[in-house]
Amino acid sequence: MAKKAVTQGRIAEALGISRNTVSKALNNDVGVSEEMRKKIRDTAIEMGYNKLVVIDEKGGIYKQNIALVCIGNALIDSYWNTFIVALDKRLRSLNYNMTLCFLDEEEESGLKIPDTLSPSYVAGIVFIGVCTKAFAKKLMDIHIPTVFIDTFWDVDINNLFSDTLMIDNYHAVYDITTRLIKDGHKHIGFLGDIYTCKSYYERWKGYRDALIDNKREYEEKYCAIGKNIDGTYTDEEYIFKQFKNMDIKPTAMVCCNDRYAIQFMIGLKSLGYEVPRDIAVSGFDNLKEASYFYPALTTVEGNRSQLGSRAADQIVKRINAPNEQYELVRLQTTPIYRDSTKRKS
Repeated sequence: MAKKAVTQGRIAEALGISRNTVSKALNNDVGVSEEMRKKIRDTAIEMGYNKLVVIDEKGGIYKQNIALVCIGNALIDSYWNTFIVALDKRLRSLNYNMTLCFLDEEEESGLKIPDTLSPSYVAGIVFIGVCTKAFAKKLMDIHIPTVFIDTFWDVDINNLFSDTLMIDNYHAVYDITTRLIKDGHKHIGFLGDIYTCKSYYERWKGYRDALIDNKREYEEKYCAIGKNIDGTYTDEEYIFKQFKNMDIKPTAMVCCNDRYAIQFMIGLKSLGYEVPRDIAVSGFDNLKEASYFYPALTTVEGNRSQLGSRAADQIVKRINAPNEQYELVRLQTTPIYRDSTKRKS
């Protein structure tokens, strides 16, 4: 016998309310309390109702919501601008609507998931920035298809807990470090909290392996690599203090990203150092600031626009195939050499 379709009438019957109330709740019309709206939408999902949508701003076009979620001030970083524009554009082309959800540190530490992140309101989640493992587990427990951009430093293909998108962090840093060695640098360090996320950890591994493969010893005394493994940002001032306390300073510093690199160069200038004469510096991410900072910063391009589009494709794929194995997707990167690592004449 064919399974009966789930209609608004059947939802109304299950809840003992009018079909008109159900219709208003599911179409975001006025006249229904928020508590009742949530109860109706949750019941609809449980019954398998497949028309939970929102009305497009132009009217008449129906789209499901995808929440872009971040904690704290992640979006202040200019890194995410291009990514978000591309994500939104691609989602709209796939007939989805992107919404923003900002979580504060209290919500993270208290493991509080806002009501807006429920199956009643969103079909999927794209998560950017850094959070604790406990919060990530809590988020996955609400059983909404989710794609993380980056992950924890000790997560790999064998222990994924969600679909994860990353860029290739290893090879470009390996190439930059190898060039620094060929340019004659004897003492090359690494700066950044390598336990914040997998991206930073892999960049450090690229740096370390380049030293070893070129028969150079990896010496942590030239590194400022942070102090925790909890998946939260280490204070930049603490990392620079590590550098200042080094008895012998490195002649080149490979930094985990452009923001750290630029702050490091500002600190170097305050101490009387000149880049690259006294110390060469490289970053990662190819932020706009990297090209117009003086000296222009050697960095790595990861094509954030492509990453945003790919994230949209991945979350829609996960929505349509929720029971498939988790995927780890990587995009290629390219080193960009500028004056901050220019070879000494």
